[in-house]
Amino acid sequence: MSRGEEYRLSLLTMAVFMASGLIFLLIGMLAVAEVAQEGVWQTIKFIGVTLIFPTPFIAYPIYLWRKRKAGKTFYWDEEGIVIDLQGNKIYWDEIEDIRFSQLYGHWFTRSTVIYPHYTHHEKIRERRKKWMPTPAHSIDWLLIENPKDYHKNVMQAWKEKQKLDKDKWELGETEK
Repeated sequence: MSRGEEYRLSLLTMAVFMASGLIFLLIGMLAVAEVAQEGVWQTIKFIGVTLIFPTPFIAYPIYLWRKRKAGKTFYWDEEGIVIDLQGNKIYWDEIEDIRFSQLYGHWFTRSTVIYPHYTHHEKIRERRKKWMPTPAHSIDWLLIENPKDYHKNVMQAWKEKQKLDKDKWELGETEK
């Protein structure tokens, strides 16, 4: 199995988040004149909220843009599947199942979820330097370009890997 296609971070997601943050900031700044008539304390509170609320909507796309510019992508190869922007992998032999997930029918909650076998949770936790093990790793479709293509191809690679492992097991060629 060769390295799969690399799926970059979505420019559309970055643009939508940035536009939302700027619109919130603009609306807040336009409303400051109205609030200024109510008193100094009300104005200070309103300006604080106006600056705090849009900050994540502006900062997150900047973070994603920097990761995209640095070449961070989601992909899979001979070893396993990259599950986050730090380059952490779940190895093929650690995976129990890969599924599509969508919460409550909302399009923006779609993701490809990778479930490692429970015997590997501790190894993965140590490798990722986390405090607690994670029973499932989600790759949100909102983050990547061509998410349907990603899911279809990663499922195909997973099925190929399972078939190869099954063939090796039947032939007695396992390394374990």
